[in-house]
Amino acid sequence: MKFFGGSKNSKHAAGHIQEAAEHRPGPVYEPAETRWPEPDMPASPLDETRPVPVDEVNVPVDDIPDVEDFVPEEPRDKREEKGFPTWGKIAIVVVSVLLILTLLLFVWVLTHRRPPEKTPGLNTVDTSDTSDAEDTSQNTSPDTQDTTPPTEDTTPPTEDTATPTTGRRENVYTFLVLGKDKVGSNTDAIMVAMLDTENYTLNVVSIPRDTYANTTYKNKRINSLYGSGGVDGLMDNMANFIGYRPDGYAIVDLDAFMKLINAIGGVDYYVPRNIDYDDPYQDLHIHFKKGMTHMTGQKAMEYIRFRKGYADADIGRIDAQHEFLMTAAKQILANKSNVPLTTLIDIVVNDVKTSLDLGQCTWLAGELLKMDAENIQFVTMPGNYNDYYNGRNYVTVDIDGWLEMLNTYLNPFYQQITTANVDLAGRNESGKMIATSGKLH
Repeated sequence: MKFFGGSKNSKHAAGHIQEAAEHRPGPVYEPAETRWPEPDMPASPLDETRPVPVDEVNVPVDDIPDVEDFVPEEPRDKREEKGFPTWGKIAIVVVSVLLILTLLLFVWVLTHRRPPEKTPGLNTVDTSDTSDAEDTSQNTSPDTQDTTPPTEDTTPPTEDTATPTTGRRENVYTFLVLGKDKVGSNTDAIMVAMLDTENYTLNVVSIPRDTYANTTYKNKRINSLYGSGGVDGLMDNMANFIGYRPDGYAIVDLDAFMKLINAIGGVDYYVPRNIDYDDPYQDLHIHFKKGMTHMTGQKAMEYIRFRKGYADADIGRIDAQHEFLMTAAKQILANKSNVPLTTLIDIVVNDVKTSLDLGQCTWLAGELLKMDAENIQFVTMPGNYNDYYNGRNYVTVDIDGWLEMLNTYLNPFYQQITTANVDLAGRNESGKMIATSGKLH
């Protein structure tokens, strides 16, 4: 048997002891040079002047434990949970990233909230080709004309109280809202809206889908403008019809409409009559009993599409749409704190074809929620709802009545909208079809 005494084996064993000491929590076999006597025990003669060198410790090599004996066994529960900290770290990282992205989106929305860009001025109608123009001026005979020269007002205006006479009104915005089926390109619901964010009023004017539009397109019905000319053709022709280009547009199909209704939890609506209608061709089945009904998106879609049972067909449907939208607006504004605003904005941005971006939609939604329901008005364009022209049925606009309605409900400018700003087709006093531009297409 060999002993520690400077031999090669003794030095090799000492190395094992040092490695074991570095890998175990408690002192089991400490090297001699780091082991000191307990205070209450007599010191060894070797301890009087110096630590005992490793090579002087007489320990049999065969009695030295293996290094593995100095590593304590992990408890079973710790070994079973060995992979958990990694997954926990991943979950924390994922949640942190989502929170950061949400915060960045929130900050972006707040910093990018802004109103839509405004239309700079009124429309100007081209009347250069008047070879077969009609006289659309008022029939005033010469003997009844007022020939008295106007009295000149010499009172200087007060700068502080002077009202502008031209340009856009402050805090007033206009929008074109169209409703269409999932298939096809006709827009059977046509509404022009003006929002006043100073007085918080909202005026909505519906235009019957069969209204005659004085357009160069083959199909003259106003609900075909989008299908005939796309968005640009639609906006250009609407500028001729209302006197200016709207500040923004939204084209809502039936799927988006149903999503919006479902997002607000449906609408409690009083159905004024029994309705039973089936159209297998469109897979449309509409059945309602008179009385209060909770309308989901599907039921609301069915109700606003119904028109065959009204005596005045499309006009009756427009009235029903106005009543339903007014009821929905009242319920939303009466429960402002619970409106799922982010969900509604997400539907508009992703499911509605619109000229508004996320920041503009957020701004608009916030302004609309500041309103009171009594400050919302729905009206319908005046006209001859049962007219015929060139063998087809149309709604022809009451030109004078329409100009009055435009200036009352939809004019965002200080100056009045006149026939110089519109291109309308309608009947004159003698019943003849005319165009305000002088050329009937």
